[in-house]
Amino acid sequence: MKRALWLFSGFGGRLVLPALAVVLAIAALWWILLDRLEREEQLLDLTVREKTAVVARLVEEHAISTFRRVDDLLLDLVANTERNRTMRLDTRRAFEEGLVVGVRVYDSAGLLTMGGGRATFQGSVTDRDEFVIARDTAPRGLVVGMPYASSETQDVLIPVSRRLENGDGTFAGIAVADIPVESFARYYRVLGLPPDGAAALLRTDGVFIARNAGSNSVSGRGTASAELWHEVKQNRIGHHRMASPVDGVERILAFRSTPDYPVIAIVGESVETVFGPWRDNARLYIGWAVATTVVILLFVIAFIIELQWRRHTDRALRVRNRALAWSNDGIMIADATQPGMPIVYVNPALEKLLGTPMSELMGSGALMALERATNDRASLQPLRDAIVVGRDARVELARAGDGPEDARCLELSASPVRNHDNRLVSLIATVRDISEHKRVQAALAEARREADRANVAKSKFLAAASHDLRQPVQSLMLLMEVLSGRVTDGMTRNVLGTMERALGALKMLLDGLLDVSRLEAGAVVPEVEVFALSEVMDRVAANSRPVAVQKGLILHIVPCRAHVRSDPMLLGRILQNLVENALRYTDKGRILIGCRRRGGNLRIEVWDTGIGIPPDQQDDIFQEFVQVGNANRNRDQGLGLGLAVVRRLSVMLGHPVTVRSIPGRGSVFSVELPLAAPPPAKALSPASAPRPAFATTVLVIEDDGIVREGLRAMLAEWGYTVLAAASCAEALDLAHRGPPPDLIVADYRLRDGRTGTEAIREVRLALGRILPGILVTGDTAPARAQEAEAGNFRVMHKPVVAADLRRAVAEALEPLRRERETVS
Repeated sequence: MKRALWLFSGFGGRLVLPALAVVLAIAALWWILLDRLEREEQLLDLTVREKTAVVARLVEEHAISTFRRVDDLLLDLVANTERNRTMRLDTRRAFEEGLVVGVRVYDSAGLLTMGGGRATFQGSVTDRDEFVIARDTAPRGLVVGMPYASSETQDVLIPVSRRLENGDGTFAGIAVADIPVESFARYYRVLGLPPDGAAALLRTDGVFIARNAGSNSVSGRGTASAELWHEVKQNRIGHHRMASPVDGVERILAFRSTPDYPVIAIVGESVETVFGPWRDNARLYIGWAVATTVVILLFVIAFIIELQWRRHTDRALRVRNRALAWSNDGIMIADATQPGMPIVYVNPALEKLLGTPMSELMGSGALMALERATNDRASLQPLRDAIVVGRDARVELARAGDGPEDARCLELSASPVRNHDNRLVSLIATVRDISEHKRVQAALAEARREADRANVAKSKFLAAASHDLRQPVQSLMLLMEVLSGRVTDGMTRNVLGTMERALGALKMLLDGLLDVSRLEAGAVVPEVEVFALSEVMDRVAANSRPVAVQKGLILHIVPCRAHVRSDPMLLGRILQNLVENALRYTDKGRILIGCRRRGGNLRIEVWDTGIGIPPDQQDDIFQEFVQVGNANRNRDQGLGLGLAVVRRLSVMLGHPVTVRSIPGRGSVFSVELPLAAPPPAKALSPASAPRPAFATTVLVIEDDGIVREGLRAMLAEWGYTVLAAASCAEALDLAHRGPPPDLIVADYRLRDGRTGTEAIREVRLALGRILPGILVTGDTAPARAQEAEAGNFRVMHKPVVAADLRRAVAEALEPLRRERETVS
């Protein structure tokens, strides 16, 4: 109840409506985006279904037309054969148009009795479909046989037959017409399908008759989709989505079963062709929405920090204003444009301090009134001199009273006020009783202490915000590590790889933001190590190439296999700022990044074909807020801080930065750093670290449920026995009841105001031995490192990469492993 009242009153009440507005804005953004993507997907699906349905109808109509004309030919052939009459085949339209290349007549024993046109089939027909079906089932219509290759031309032909009957209706043989598959494929290729679209004609048993591509190799093959044939049997016309048995391409298929002939027309378009551009746009939209959401959340966090800081600052200001009000200072304003500078305003405190009624002060000259009150003309001389030259003055005056306790020492501070013509227009003076000075100083000191406490509170708030930002990132990284060990299919592993890169970028962003703030405070300590320069240059290229492509520039990085000694993150910041500066001031041409060896040093150079820098400004560009060619302060060209950061980092690392430039032709920025020998290859890769050889128990102390579960699952996946506790008390209980732990992994901030340092110390005391410990925290204060050194345990800052944590656990347990191997 108290928490609810706090939300709607005071500081909490001021945050309810902004927070609600932000939540609604983010929800509306995602709802609109997802709704739009869903509607676009539905529209694409409907469009491709309508298009394939239309083309399938054309395929069906073409098949019906072809088989109808061939059927007319066969009916005439059957009629003439039964009447023992001859007929001319070469004059028939089916032959003239190339729909039929040959006809054959077989008796009931399967012997060829007549043939016309091209000699096509030479073997026995007694085991072929067109003969067996006509003999055994007595069909009334056409029979479409299995396609075969011509012995003469190797063309693939489709045998179409009709049954011959005796006068009593018994089987007398078949009449067969051979249709070239190419007559169908040629028609399908002009239907306007995309390159990976498919148009095919199938028998009712699923055997391919003709196809728009690869007909010679496909004709006669069967499909393998039971679902497709189930839908075909249920509906004469419909759609189905499946992967093609011919080329493995997933397509949206439209099928139509012809009512008069035993064939099925199928037309399909590739899912990738239809939805590929939409998926790319969807990824772009979702990325944009994620970036927008992150920006909004960062803005909200900054707003809350600023509001909290203002709250503490306002409190300090109120204390100071109250102290000023209690000081009883007198205020006087005189008109300097009039002779004698008559007083135009005094406050009651001045009347009391000078001991002169307000009626006598108003209208009289300021200097004369002060002389009468203090009877000290010499003390006012510095004030007269300051008024003449128009500067501020501060003098001390003594005013006698009726008794010793009534005497007062006054301090007068005067400020001349001038107009835009530099003419003196007024004089503002304040008079205070210096006898009360100590009390006022005490009040001001208290105000300063309040301001210092507010600053400390702000720092704690920033630390807490950093911790809260790192917690969910840490949870995602831990859970993703657990999931990656249980996924085997390639597609899901690709998705996990993309998630890992995205989380790595987010981790780098959080670390970068913190490092920038620490750099401004002078708290950044370089972590110098030996590393391959190609790693840093690849990261800079990946970050900068999209901007170069957008501006139509060529970004070329010359490969470099050298190893250098520096801080990889800070060196990457230097190179990234130099490349971004080149991209910002280059409108056409190219940007080149390369390396040159200079003795024991390596010079990294960034070349551009931009606007160049005049010689007299080449030193100034490394100052804050200095930009070349941006007199109007166009924000699109940055704020002029990038090269200033480069200068600070280069001085910190000891890497000299130089520039050469020709206006109108381009610039070359160079960074020089020491070369180093490649480090020896590590014997054990974190990704392939072996499972523990002995039963090992790890005690996890973490108050955040998601992070705790992620740590438990990941450590268990690595083969460790895990005891998971949410507090220090629960950890002590588990240490007494469960198997004795061999290692402690603890968060720094725990419940009830306890810390991970205290938890590690108390568990060690309870068990009576020094267990190795790892403190995982989002707090980057130097005090954590001091506590770790004093307690003989390791500190890792969130978000922790799973491979780094696995290596740290293995290193912490290495002494125990060697001890157990010795005993064994």
